[in-house]
Amino acid sequence: MITGTLKPVAKSPNFTLSIATLLFDIAGLRVVPNEYKKADNHPDYHIEARTPRGNTLRVGSMWKAVGVNSGNDYYSISVTDRNGKTWRMNAVRSDNTPKGEFTLVPLAGGETSPIMVGGNLKMTDDGALAGIIESYDFSMNVVLIPVDDKQDEKHPDFRMEITSPSGHVIRIGSAWNAVSDCGNAYLSLSFYAPAGSQHRANAVQRERAEPGQFNIIKLAEQPMQEAA
Repeated sequence: MITGTLKPVAKSPNFTLSIATLLFDIAGLRVVPNEYKKADNHPDYHIEARTPRGNTLRVGSMWKAVGVNSGNDYYSISVTDRNGKTWRMNAVRSDNTPKGEFTLVPLAGGETSPIMVGGNLKMTDDGALAGIIESYDFSMNVVLIPVDDKQDEKHPDFRMEITSPSGHVIRIGSAWNAVSDCGNAYLSLSFYAPAGSQHRANAVQRERAEPGQFNIIKLAEQPMQEAA
């Protein structure tokens, strides 16, 4: 749902920030130290954009942080887009990240919301799945790519990706192989919609469906409780 980079400016305490989502791409945001920080919860940096007249507009904040389990440094970022929606993300490093740079990832976890969803997936020759996920207000062409380095049963079997308006590849979710109580194989999906809301769905194989073809359905509804 979010990708991008946080890069240090040479011989400066500043950074540059570029963000890509399913709805917009923003490049060249300026990240500068907060000279007025007086409390621990105050941001360490301000995130700034340029207005059409060239003036500085503060559009977000950034905090230094340390991973509880990993002990690695990262940054927590909050940015408000031009429509007034605030996006939260972390800037982290991995073994593949260029020296000094950070990669943007959406915040892990969070609550999912129920949604009417449909679509289909079909297995490709290389073991990936490609298709469409749709609801009332979006239709996304998605690709599910096998996770080759899965190291734990809880880790996903597929990562779900989509392309942003400017051509950036964004990971919007994950999928797990699963088996129903009846013994039928299906995929459990967790993904972000373009506006940033998080959802879950299942991809099932219907009777008489071609091998490797799945239909996407919403999670089974829970029975309503009678009023006391």
